[in-house]
Amino acid sequence: GDILVNGVPAERFSQRDIIDGAVVYTHTSGEIGPQKKEDSFNLTLSDMSEEWTVGGNTVQGVQVQVTILPVDSQPPEVTVGEQFTVIEGDKAVITLSHVSAEDADTSNDDILCTIVVQPTAGYLENISPAPGSEKSRAGTAISAFTLKDLRLGHIYYVQSIHKNVELVEDRFNFRCSDGTNFSQRNFFPIVIIPSNDEKPEIFMREFVVMEGMNLVIDTPILNAADADVPADELTFIIARPPKHGVIVNQLTNGTVLVERFNLEQIKESSSIIYEHDDSETTEDSFEVKLTDGKFTIEETVLIMVIPVDDETPRMTINDGLEIEIGETKIITNKILKATDLD
Repeated sequence: GDILVNGVPAERFSQRDIIDGAVVYTHTSGEIGPQKKEDSFNLTLSDMSEEWTVGGNTVQGVQVQVTILPVDSQPPEVTVGEQFTVIEGDKAVITLSHVSAEDADTSNDDILCTIVVQPTAGYLENISPAPGSEKSRAGTAISAFTLKDLRLGHIYYVQSIHKNVELVEDRFNFRCSDGTNFSQRNFFPIVIIPSNDEKPEIFMREFVVMEGMNLVIDTPILNAADADVPADELTFIIARPPKHGVIVNQLTNGTVLVERFNLEQIKESSSIIYEHDDSETTEDSFEVKLTDGKFTIEETVLIMVIPVDDETPRMTINDGLEIEIGETKIITNKILKATDLD
């Protein structure tokens, strides 16, 4: 520090200057931190020093002790550290490696950070019990946290908004305070790692096929969608085959029965076919499951069979008829009968 007399640095002063309050010690070494510091300076007495005695001894000089008390004058300096990531629909702990702060005149544990702008795809929670309680506060959104909470691993970001949306990032703004001084606003970015959290959907129309003919199964009549990003591979599984036909994969060297096929196989130039067995039926159906590897849904596909007149009529009864001249008889199906499977 420095000794000032009437505001000017000085190396000597009089008792009158002290009485008039003109002598000042000023601290000049800057921030001392949260703890008090000690300083001292020596005074040598000159004129009339023989009049200054202590215990019968003449005083030639004195040492003045100065206690410098800390003043909370510095705002916290905040650092946003390593990238923070969370899996979609999950939660992750925020640690001092993600957010830290230093304050020269305040204990770091006492620094309080306030969320100025809340995240839009989730929220922050403090899993520690409230004061005087043993119940965790998990699931309750918070608007502030201390660095002590971060150090103890109590603060989590919960990625709560993820159904029917595929977000890949979030953020919140915050600033920290030592109780007196505030830091600048800081931006905390959040990277959301996509996960398979959406059920796939099946879109279909009634299949229409001519009796004994084939029907190409493609996306205009059977389709699927999955909202997950990146898209999952969607697979159709034949849970119950049709009764009056088969599902086959038409290859260059023939056809093979299939129990499963994926969406990509029927998107362009589909080789997946329903073959009707040429029976005299007007409808058929099969059950299909759709899975994205995690979720599975099941639907029934209805098939309308359009009859074709491809059967020859058959005579089943022809017993003949005897009749007298001028007589009339009714020809019934007991005398003459024909059938046609069509």
